[in-house]
Amino acid sequence: MPQNNNSVILVEDNISLREALEHHLVDAGFLIRGVGDGQELNQELAISRPDVIVLDLNLPDEDGISISKRVRLAYPTIGIVMLTARVRSIDRHEGYDSGADVYLTKPVNPSELTTVLQNLCRRISPQVDNQSWSLHLASLQLVSPAKEVIKLTVSEAKLVQELALSGELLSMSRLIEVFGDIDLPEPTNKLRIEQVVSRIRRKMDVLLGGQPSIKAVTRLGYKLFVPVVIE
Repeated sequence: MPQNNNSVILVEDNISLREALEHHLVDAGFLIRGVGDGQELNQELAISRPDVIVLDLNLPDEDGISISKRVRLAYPTIGIVMLTARVRSIDRHEGYDSGADVYLTKPVNPSELTTVLQNLCRRISPQVDNQSWSLHLASLQLVSPAKEVIKLTVSEAKLVQELALSGELLSMSRLIEVFGDIDLPEPTNKLRIEQVVSRIRRKMDVLLGGQPSIKAVTRLGYKLFVPVVIE
């Protein structure tokens, strides 16, 4: 079996299709993780960053366009291959506009997908926007565009990661799901989350000179006001 050490997350809610593609890509030497929706993708991204995400367009709860947009913001160097049965040029344009590197229509030939992934992995560049903050999960550091380093706790780093991955808004319900304790009442969980957000905000705002880093959206959640990419 060939081994190229390139890692791929396959986001496909059709289990039989996902398993068939997984088997083919494993045989081609890729390290594969398969998930069924955007939330499961977030969970896998929290474990480790892949080289490429293969993303179905029609998914439950959150579609591939929305997922591609927020992943592209948080992980600008990850390759994104979009799979869909939509063949109109306007759909293809929307896919590329959302951040996809390659747009393939279903049914996709597994050999073609393998070739696309091999080529994409070879040309992925690690360039990052100099205006973005960088979250380094391994070292628990948040680095400003001016290369100033903020040390984070594990819970602070995970919350910044969730904020960066959320796109527009990180809901309080999602925060409670990730950080809450099922044995505690909701008000207590909210208070604990607010304390973590407050600590992060204080650390970032010192370097921002009065500009907001994170804002609370009343009764909804929190929004990140600076670009953060995840290393």
